[in-house]
Amino acid sequence: MKKLFFPTLVLCILVAAAAAQKLPKPTQLPSPLSAEESKTLNAGIVHHDAKRYDEAIAQYDKILSGNADATIALYEKALSLYAKGDRDKAMEVAYIGAKYKSDELAMFYSIMANCLDDVGKSEEALKVYREAESMLKSDIGMARHLSSVYFNIGVTYVRQKKYNEARAELKKAVETNFGYASPHYLLSVVYQGTKYKIPAFAAAARFLTLEYNSQRSATAANIITEVLKPAEKDAKTGSINIFMDLNAPKDEGDFGMYDLLLGTLTTVKSDKDKDKTENEIFVDALGTVISLLSEDKKLGSSFVGKQYVPFLAELKKKGHLESFGYMVLYISGKKDAMKWLEANNEKFGLFLAWSKAFQPAK
Repeated sequence: MKKLFFPTLVLCILVAAAAAQKLPKPTQLPSPLSAEESKTLNAGIVHHDAKRYDEAIAQYDKILSGNADATIALYEKALSLYAKGDRDKAMEVAYIGAKYKSDELAMFYSIMANCLDDVGKSEEALKVYREAESMLKSDIGMARHLSSVYFNIGVTYVRQKKYNEARAELKKAVETNFGYASPHYLLSVVYQGTKYKIPAFAAAARFLTLEYNSQRSATAANIITEVLKPAEKDAKTGSINIFMDLNAPKDEGDFGMYDLLLGTLTTVKSDKDKDKTENEIFVDALGTVISLLSEDKKLGSSFVGKQYVPFLAELKKKGHLESFGYMVLYISGKKDAMKWLEANNEKFGLFLAWSKAFQPAK
């Protein structure tokens, strides 16, 4: 243990010293890669993926020796340095990269913060993000990067199990860039884990319209289907048992009435529903929830009311409810939902294009 202590202490000191530098303001412009440099970059990525980090770094250095402003090469180099455990040098390269107004800007901040987090300096990691926030807030062209900064702060708080703080930052990320999928996803997970059922439903719905074919998609779809799962029936009497959580939080809105209703939407069938399939009943249930949220005046000033309700209301108004519903069903494991999606491929494509472009009114 004594042999390990000194190198670890030195690493902490070096990383902390690097973090002590004030973040540079991103003012420089990056340079694109030539065709040959792109090939070299790809070769480096292949080495990185195979965990041959020194070989990867050598490829990135080839690019940077002739094109010092190639931020994508700087980022990949910082990433390989971080992966091989050289946090001090990773911090140095990320600091250089943070001087550029580039697509990689938020990722440079993330590498710096991760280096600090790894050596137990979570507060210093948060300071990196807060410095980045103060610089980016005043530049309207940096909204995409600012949203990423808020998201990463949210991730840091989730790791620390500070869920209230995480929610606050993730909500800022959503408000800053409604088309950024990751904050919606993590917010839906945090909401679900802290008993905010309808907010979790709404955040998961927005996420799925942006990212519907990843591992995260299944989690989001399951959040939605869990909210609408049929209420339990008493085996002897056949009566429906509905349980309302009287301790459910209300600071995001009072959704008590929804708890009473949700379980019945896919359970109780009227005469007009007797010939409908389970999938059709599920889609109808989605529509009912969206209508109720749209008509709920009490939600107007809440985050859910400002960010998610207008999106869901417009989704239904534009005729995209079936596309959304059958997509959720398929992702959640209902393979027969693919029949509808295949038969309505053009309609589904229009839905995806609309959802990607949607922005809530400011």
